[in-house]
Amino acid sequence: CINDSDTFISLLTDEFGYDIADIRQLRDDHPQRMPTRKNMIAAMKWLVSGARAGDHLFLHYSGHGTQVDDTDGDEMDGKDEALVPVDFQKGGMISDDELRRILVQDLPKDCRLTVILDCCHSGTAMDLPYKVVATPDGGLDVKKKPNHKLPRPAAGEVVMLSGCQDDQTSADAGKGLAGNTGAAGAMTTAFKVAIKKKPSASYHDILENMRTFLKAQRFTQVPQLSTEHFLKLSECFMPEAQKRAAAQPVHAPAAPTRAPMRKALSIGINYYCLPKDKGQLSGCINDSDTFISLLTDEFGYDIADIRQLRDDHPQRMPTRKNMIAAMKWLVSGARAGDHLFLHYSGHGTQVDDTDGDEMDGKDEALVPVDFQKGGMISDDELRRILVQDLPKDCRLTVILDCCHSGTAMDLPYKVVATPDGGLDVKKKPNHKLPRPAAGEVVMLSGCQDDQTSADAGKGLAGNTGAAGAMTTAFKVAIKKKPSASYHDILENMRTFLKAQRFTQVPQLSTEHFLKLSECFMPEAQKRAAAQPVHAPAAPTRAPMRKALSIGINYYCLPKDKGQLSGCINDSDT
Repeated sequence: CINDSDTFISLLTDEFGYDIADIRQLRDDHPQRMPTRKNMIAAMKWLVSGARAGDHLFLHYSGHGTQVDDTDGDEMDGKDEALVPVDFQKGGMISDDELRRILVQDLPKDCRLTVILDCCHSGTAMDLPYKVVATPDGGLDVKKKPNHKLPRPAAGEVVMLSGCQDDQTSADAGKGLAGNTGAAGAMTTAFKVAIKKKPSASYHDILENMRTFLKAQRFTQVPQLSTEHFLKLSECFMPEAQKRAAAQPVHAPAAPTRAPMRKALSIGINYYCLPKDKGQLSGCINDSDTFISLLTDEFGYDIADIRQLRDDHPQRMPTRKNMIAAMKWLVSGARAGDHLFLHYSGHGTQVDDTDGDEMDGKDEALVPVDFQKGGMISDDELRRILVQDLPKDCRLTVILDCCHSGTAMDLPYKVVATPDGGLDVKKKPNHKLPRPAAGEVVMLSGCQDDQTSADAGKGLAGNTGAAGAMTTAFKVAIKKKPSASYHDILENMRTFLKAQRFTQVPQLSTEHFLKLSECFMPEAQKRAAAQPVHAPAAPTRAPMRKALSIGINYYCLPKDKGQLSGCINDSDT
């Protein structure tokens, strides 16, 4: 563990430019730096003292981790995670509740704290709301704690990388592995390998590369990322590396030949070709009109840039041929900066998956008005037409109010608001991923793949006629706050639908990992940014970087009864 501490100090100074004068180390082979409970708490308080916006603080710990009884009911498993000071037998442990209170709770906005814990039972050892886990199949799971288990929110940005999950132990790595000159922690070694490979690696890359390394060395522990706020997993794990990359000279992009463009297509199909009791709908054209009104009234779209297909108008009939032609029009000539919008309200269905890219063996499909002769439009076709060739920095927003629509664009990431108020974000397993697309695609669907999407009656939430439940819920959420975040939109829609006793669960899917705290509609974000704001007070000092590394080998214990060998090495590293 002392080796681990040395390892981390070397990484901070060599790779990220930390000044050794701003780093403190506690280690139990040095009488003046003994990691007792009292000294550890004092050092943590030093770390966050005087913290301000722009600062980056770093805590590394390598030693024993344990679990103790949860006394305040904030843990899912009834156990608090805890660090084990060298004098734990007399002084006691340091629980995750204490860690949060000392390090997280009063951290100011725009101040970053990075925490690395190489110890057993460390998965949620800071009581952070979000956790990200790299799954064995190459996917990602991101979960938010249920609302009733959430701690009091903190303003600062806190990111914690732990060596294992709460119910796992964190193993030792022997001398010689990955260039280790002495005993070391497996997690510290994996992190060193990942960060040396690419100092500017993203959160996702760090997590995935660590897991790959540990699995190749036959370690069973699964590293976990936890955060105070939802973050964009494609961004650099270490802000210093991001700033260095940004400082590199780059070739200026070619000047755009036109201003960014906004285009929209809305499709509403009531299926007047079918009998009233055998598939005919009543509110889909109303839904289409509702969305066009939202786009023009709330977000400034020009009606001339919006096309509508509806089956009560002979010249706008939503046949398969016309729908595909209109979708091609929507993305034709798309460039960086454009925002394209597709809305569909009608029947959705499932058909057999013929290329093996679906987890459930079924492709999702839209149902054109002439489906009996012309056929469906599968999610494979939707992706090929709308997503695959979309250029970088071009945004496509898709709203689908239909049955079986959860993954109807074959996007890699899906976000689901869970019944207990939490969030699940999942990435498809690597072997099911489609060919990556450059553009930014966000889809909001009315339900999951195995669910149906219900109708809402006249009068609900001001509806002047029949409407889709999902469209109504979206209208309520966006009218309440046009600049609502992805998270707010999803949660508010779910709250509305649940209050009206609808069972469908709206789902968000994306092409790239996005930050759920950002605005769902870019136009609203730009309007908010254009509002005059009071300039913040000028800082009285430059942003500061401080670090604390703790490596405990427990020399106070017998060699075969808890003494470790590599933690101080980890700290030095």
